[in-house]
Amino acid sequence: MSEQTYLEKSLSAAVYPPLKRALGVVDTTLHRVAVDAGCGAGRDALFMIEHGYSVHAFDKSDKAIARLEEIGGRYINQTLFPKVSCFERFVYPKTALINACSSLFFCAPGLFASAWQNLTHSLLKGGVFCGHFMGPDDSWAKMGRGDLSIHAYSDILALFKDAFALAGDVGGLGR
Repeated sequence: MSEQTYLEKSLSAAVYPPLKRALGVVDTTLHRVAVDAGCGAGRDALFMIEHGYSVHAFDKSDKAIARLEEIGGRYINQTLFPKVSCFERFVYPKTALINACSSLFFCAPGLFASAWQNLTHSLLKGGVFCGHFMGPDDSWAKMGRGDLSIHAYSDILALFKDAFALAGDVGGLGR
């Protein structure tokens, strides 16, 4: 499937239920600023805008960002701030919500630790991280590509424990 075909199909897909739930648990006293990390064509970014957030959206694909700018043009530089970037180079604003659905595992393994640190340090107390990790039993992980960040469940627990220890809350981690 071509990248353009993938981007178009992603726009018609339903917003992930975890992102919908995240909007319901984020601290409502925080500034409504969100990051859509690995945003693709922008389905989730637009969903968050529709729910009152200013969204800083990035993707490493210039085609994805061009498509987001096309469909979200009326929001550009008002509530939508798209950028071609990758996890480890993006400058994260202080944010109430970080969405990394089906994208975080595309961060290069050798750069994941610093990218995760930058991402989590931008999250305000009371904010929410919503994202997916890839486990070692995933079919893509078993391909041995070498370019995917793969984490066992215990690794994920350690990531959250380390990142949010100061916040005093690592609850909500589901299996």
